[in-house]
Amino acid sequence: RGARGEASFTAGRGSADAQAGSGLQGLSALEQQAPSQHSAPSPVSSRSRSRQSSRDLVGPAIAEDGTLLEVEMGVGTPTTNLSDTLSAAGDAADEAALGDEASGDWLRFAFNPFSEPAAPKRQALPLCAANLAAIGAAGSAASLPAQGSREATAHIAHIGVGGFHRSHLAYVTDVLLTKQHAGEVKAAERWGIIGVGLMPWDKKMAEVLTKQDGLYSLLLRGNAAASARVIGSILEFVFVPADPEAALARLCSASVRIVSLTVTEKGYYRCTDGSLDRTAPLVKQDIDEWGGARGLAQPRTAFGLICTILQRRRSEGLGPLTVLSCDNMPMNGSVCRAVTLDFASAVDPDLAAWMERDVAFPNSMVDRITPATENEHRELLRSEYGIVDDWPVIAEPFLQWVIEDSFSAGRPSWELAMPNDVMLTADVEPYELMKLRLLNSSHSALSYAAMLCDHVFVDDALADPDVFAFLRAYMLEVVKTLGSVHGVDLAEYQRSLLERFSNAYIKDKLARLALDGSQKFMNTLQHALLYYRAQQELVCEVLAKSSWVAPTHKHAKEGTDIVALALAAFMRYAAGTDASGEPLELVDPLTDALRPIAVRAYAGLGGGPCIGDPAAAERGRLEATRAFVETIFGAEVAGWDAFVANVFEHADRIRRSTMRDVLRQCRLSQRRIVRAEKEECEARLKELCKTDELLTSRSEKDAVRRFYAEAPAAAASSDSAARTPAAANRVGGPGLRRVATATAASLRGARISAPPGGRV
Repeated sequence: RGARGEASFTAGRGSADAQAGSGLQGLSALEQQAPSQHSAPSPVSSRSRSRQSSRDLVGPAIAEDGTLLEVEMGVGTPTTNLSDTLSAAGDAADEAALGDEASGDWLRFAFNPFSEPAAPKRQALPLCAANLAAIGAAGSAASLPAQGSREATAHIAHIGVGGFHRSHLAYVTDVLLTKQHAGEVKAAERWGIIGVGLMPWDKKMAEVLTKQDGLYSLLLRGNAAASARVIGSILEFVFVPADPEAALARLCSASVRIVSLTVTEKGYYRCTDGSLDRTAPLVKQDIDEWGGARGLAQPRTAFGLICTILQRRRSEGLGPLTVLSCDNMPMNGSVCRAVTLDFASAVDPDLAAWMERDVAFPNSMVDRITPATENEHRELLRSEYGIVDDWPVIAEPFLQWVIEDSFSAGRPSWELAMPNDVMLTADVEPYELMKLRLLNSSHSALSYAAMLCDHVFVDDALADPDVFAFLRAYMLEVVKTLGSVHGVDLAEYQRSLLERFSNAYIKDKLARLALDGSQKFMNTLQHALLYYRAQQELVCEVLAKSSWVAPTHKHAKEGTDIVALALAAFMRYAAGTDASGEPLELVDPLTDALRPIAVRAYAGLGGGPCIGDPAAAERGRLEATRAFVETIFGAEVAGWDAFVANVFEHADRIRRSTMRDVLRQCRLSQRRIVRAEKEECEARLKELCKTDELLTSRSEKDAVRRFYAEAPAAAASSDSAARTPAAANRVGGPGLRRVATATAASLRGARISAPPGGRV
């Protein structure tokens, strides 16, 4: 990547808590190893220089250890003796980090010198409402909430506050609040967010956001730009397990008009047929503990909480609200509605009937790649923007959010805040299917194949020709299951995805993409596979009657060949060890079911001798492959013999060699197809040129020849006659224009082609 002036660096992956909480944490190695485009710090500290040039002070700020500091304008350094102590400790921490570089688990992190400021070394301030003015006065390049902008008259209660929610819904709501405060958007209501923690692991987020007054930083990094923004739309946070009754009282208040959620696919507790799994322990416990008109005293699932809120609102005459799912699932609002009504039917049929009639569950689609937060992101924020944030969010600049305009109790005017990024529409499904099948399922397919080739980061995997060719072919197959999408060129969308996946500045990890693979494949591919199977059966019927119809491109294999390869790679990863015998961690709700099946499907890895009857062993592996497909997609997909056989064939090739070898053969096969198509295009072009020649009259040919004979002399004459730079820059000049006008008149509007190597 040297051609773009980028450089890669290493930074320590220390304890997140230690890095966020220590008051003596210095800047990372990123600043000390900055590329030549940045000026190196002089021996005189930036603090000393700033004191000599300015003594402008702003109000007190709070250091990481709670000490009150006076901050100098434009520098953000304390004027007490504590500053020297912090500086010395920070330098020592930097030296220790560099010294320990070879011994730890290191994450390579790309740094973009074109888009981020070469900020002087300064004391970073902890993020909280009391420090906002000081952070701004210290010269931070981050966008900060304006004073008085964090006020709301209506609220969105969001269940599952993680990076994904904070990179889109909370971000767009913050932009809307800012524009309303500035008078750029006129709207009656001002909306804020109440964060809701329901599960035990939400406690850490509750602590961080409470400590930071609901504030957090959003760091956007792309190939052309980088920016940071402090988000202020989360006004409160309630952690339900800590005080369930107080949390429910707040969530049942009249100002809460929308309950939104990002609880991931597994948080919906769905069976393969789409219904609610009432046998799941937490679901069963919520159903058993339902308490009539008051609902649950302590909800444990999102749907138990939603039904409790709605039950209490109905009892108190507050009316319905909107339930907005933002999870990556096809028709997420419809799915959320189905499982929520299923839960309500199990506990109170009257509640279910009221919800079915009055509560809206709009569908939505969110497209923004949001990696997990790493310590390196915290260090970038600290060193580049002077902000200490315990849990920032990193994301790509691209954002597309499409929402079905169906709300029960009003909504924010999100589309007015970001008209280029947010769309309200009556039909979300085409956009949702496009994103889920081309982005989300591609992410899952990429993750297992790339990790089996020893890659760790997404951008590094895309730089591997074998992996890139596999992913490109996968998208070309999956796109066949999509219809047209209004305003979207699907070929261009695929190209943009490959470019976005290659973004080196967010260092997205393949391990993140590999989480919950069974749920992701089921939600993104199940309907696509059933659709394609129906299409294939229809084609076979037509072929039986019409021998001249070709079902696929003559160079292409069966339409699910690469999808089958992706599932074979997932099954290989689920077997639990890589080619060298090292363990592979599978984080999936179906791990206990999938792993033994995958081990049977890959019996005899490496092509070793087969014990017993080879034919019987092959049948056993085939049946294990079918069981693997059925566990993920259900019996209907597993009953598609051609698809299961395709997965088995790829698995057998991987079993006998390696994932790398199979991907290389896939790439070479694609090259042969592309070259064959290229030769056909060239032959067709020659044929068209010959036909064009035959259809051109003699007078038209003479006019063309005369034009090319006279044009150089006319152009030279025009250049020599030019008196000013503006005249010289006119295309062709007057002499050439006269020749062109005469030629056009002689052709009388005929369309012609330039000769080989020529230009018209």
